[in-house]
Amino acid sequence: MKILFVNDRGGFFGGVEQNVADCAAGLRAKGHEAYLAFGNDSGTRDAFGYHQLFQASKRCSELGGGNEAATFKDIVSKTQPDCVYLHKIPSIEPFLNVCRDAGVRAVRMIHDHDLCCPTGYKYFRRNGKLCQHKAGWRCWADLGFLEKTPDGPLPVRYTSIRSKIREMHANFKLDALVVASEYMKEELLTNGCDEDRVHLLAPVVRLSLGCDPLPVPSKPQILYVGQLLRGKGVDLLLDTLNKVRVPFEAKIIGAGNAEDKLKALTESLGLSDRVSFLGWAPNEELDAHYNDARVVVVPSRWPEPFGMVGLEAMMHGRPVVAFDVGGIPDWLDHNITGLLAPEQDCDAFAAALDRVLTEDDTASAMGTAAFDRVGSVFGFEPYMETLESVLGS
Repeated sequence: MKILFVNDRGGFFGGVEQNVADCAAGLRAKGHEAYLAFGNDSGTRDAFGYHQLFQASKRCSELGGGNEAATFKDIVSKTQPDCVYLHKIPSIEPFLNVCRDAGVRAVRMIHDHDLCCPTGYKYFRRNGKLCQHKAGWRCWADLGFLEKTPDGPLPVRYTSIRSKIREMHANFKLDALVVASEYMKEELLTNGCDEDRVHLLAPVVRLSLGCDPLPVPSKPQILYVGQLLRGKGVDLLLDTLNKVRVPFEAKIIGAGNAEDKLKALTESLGLSDRVSFLGWAPNEELDAHYNDARVVVVPSRWPEPFGMVGLEAMMHGRPVVAFDVGGIPDWLDHNITGLLAPEQDCDAFAAALDRVLTEDDTASAMGTAAFDRVGSVFGFEPYMETLESVLGS
């Protein structure tokens, strides 16, 4: 089978690009051919190594690939794929029309809430609480027609909610949609997608420690790994840490546009001597940070489509404390592999951290259960077998 991957970036950048890379490598290992249509690779890491994962890769004009880019129609004509596997793209219609004309199966993985929420946040701007409703009049009431313009003359600009809803419904015409969690599946169904088009396929961590994880350390070290953005809830984490009753140290690994505000908040809360901002770290350096951690935290206010950092923590045998939002409950079994706190309830989150930091038997048992769950539920080979079936149906 020939699979043409389509994504706006052609290099290692975030979870989307890592998923594309892992799937391409896995499919090629199973004897399939993998090709890539991309927009650009500026700002990505190891673009050369990334392109080597595919039989061939080509810049695509519909993805902003520049003057020398080929049209998607030309790329399809040249590669003759059996299936087009779409990821992050600006609009579905040009790709869907080409696939229809060529008689090619079209599948898309939904990585975020952009299809079902005009803002992409899936929480209300006015209070930060999760939105449980389908796209509609509430989007206007919550000013969903305004989007940020960091490079424009004004801080915001108008965007059409109706156009975004039309875009969502156009995606529902694809042969199949792949989602990572029950939450994401329900989101699509609530907005009118046919259930038989939606396939649940939880992502996996394609790595192996080569041995059992190190024991959960006694040192009360808390670890956060992720972007420093409002949706990731690091401000909620800092409010939580201010309520933790027992001694701790916290490492915050990541970068983002909220970094300066978060550092200022840390200082204002008097946490600077216990909270360290370490910046972005490459994957090969994260093992040591996970091994040093007593507990890993996922404080998102954004309803995570899945939450890959949780699987990475569990692969290292570390319990996780997180807010009960989005796809997180798909992998975090409350009181078994970690602890869930109600949405934005910093008091409950702090109490959960107090428990994991002080109860050695609890932390150890949760770490062991977390490692076992990753191995039994989120294996790479079963993942690839299911994906192979979805792409080839």
